[in-house]
Amino acid sequence: MGQLISIDIAKRQVASATDFDEVKDLRDKAEALRLYAKKAGEGLKQQNLCAEIKIRAERRCGELLPDQIKHGGDRISRPRLANLTLKNLGISKYQSHCWQSIAKIPDDIFETHIAKNKAKNRELTTASLLRIAKEQRKKDKDLRKAIIPDDLPSMTERFELIHGKFQEVDLEPASIDIIITDPPYDKKHVSLYKDLAVFASDVLKPGGSLLVMSGLYYLPEILALMVPHINYHWTLNYFTPGSTLQLWQRKVMSCWKPVIWFVKGKYCGGWIKDVCKSNGPDKGHHKMGQSESGMADLIEKFTYPGQTICDPLCGAGTVGVVALKMNRHFIGIDVDKQAIETAKIRFLEVGGYEEKPMPKSKEAI
Repeated sequence: MGQLISIDIAKRQVASATDFDEVKDLRDKAEALRLYAKKAGEGLKQQNLCAEIKIRAERRCGELLPDQIKHGGDRISRPRLANLTLKNLGISKYQSHCWQSIAKIPDDIFETHIAKNKAKNRELTTASLLRIAKEQRKKDKDLRKAIIPDDLPSMTERFELIHGKFQEVDLEPASIDIIITDPPYDKKHVSLYKDLAVFASDVLKPGGSLLVMSGLYYLPEILALMVPHINYHWTLNYFTPGSTLQLWQRKVMSCWKPVIWFVKGKYCGGWIKDVCKSNGPDKGHHKMGQSESGMADLIEKFTYPGQTICDPLCGAGTVGVVALKMNRHFIGIDVDKQAIETAKIRFLEVGGYEEKPMPKSKEAI
C-alpha cells in the first residue's frame, strides 16, 4: 500500500501545525488509510502507522479547538465567525470532547502509551487514550483535593460569622465558590428559597454551585420560585439511614431528602455521584442541625482546599465546622445571635482555641 506521507514527516507536520482544518484533514486521511489497510488484510504494524498519525492529529486538534472557538477560526477560506460552532468546523460534540480530553494527557504519558503499544504490537486506538485521560483526570482531582495551599491562613482567619438576614448582608459579588445551606422546610418559610436563589446569583462566582436542602412536600413550589433566578442543574439524594420521617398526609415514610443543585451560569466542574450519605442529624447544637458526616460528603464532592463556602442560614455552624476541618474558608450568616455565638465556640474548638475574638464579625441588621 502506498503511503500518503512518511511517519516522521507526518509527526512533525502535525506537531507544528496551527491550522485546524489542515490537521483535521491529516487526521481524516490517516483514518481512511487505516481502514483501507485493515480491510486489505495488512498487518497490525502497518495499521498502527496510520493510527499513530490519526491519534496525534486528534490530540493536536484538541489543543487547537479552544482557540478556534474563542477567536472564530483562522483560515482565509473560511471567514471568521463571531459564533463559530463545531458544525462549522465539521466535527461533532463527541469528537470535540474526545480530542480535547486526549490533548490534556501529559506528553510523557501519551508518548509512553504509543511506544508500549507499538512494541507489544497492540492496536493504537482513540478509546484507549480516552481511558488514560479519564484516569488522569481522577488522579489530578484526587491530588488537588489532597494538596493544602501553601498560603492557607490559620483557622481563625478562615471564617467570618455575620449576625443578620442574608437578604440584607453586603457580600462581595462573585466571591463565593459554593453555597451549602439547609433552610426550614415548613410552608411559611418557602419564600426563603426564592431569596436564596437571588442571593446566590449575586455572590457566587461564575459556574459556582448552590446546594440547598429541602423537604419533598413543597418541592414543586420551591423549584418554581428558584428557577427564574438561577439555573437548575440536578437533585441529589441525601440518604439518612436510621432517620425515617413519617408523612401521614401522603402515606410515605421518607428515608432521604433532596439536595437541589443550582449553578450560576454553566457548570464546568467534574463528575459528581448524586447520592450523599449522612449518619444521622446532630441536634446537640441546634434543633435543625445536620450531621457532620453528611456535610463532609457534600464538601468533599464539590470543593477543594482553600475554596470559600457560604451558609446563609448557618444555625450553629455544622457546615462551617466541617469546612474548617477540611481546610476551606467559611462565611456563615444567621438571624439567631445565640446560634452565631454557638458557631463561634465550635469553630474555635476546631482550632484548639478557647478565648479568641470573633474574626471579622459584622452586624447586618
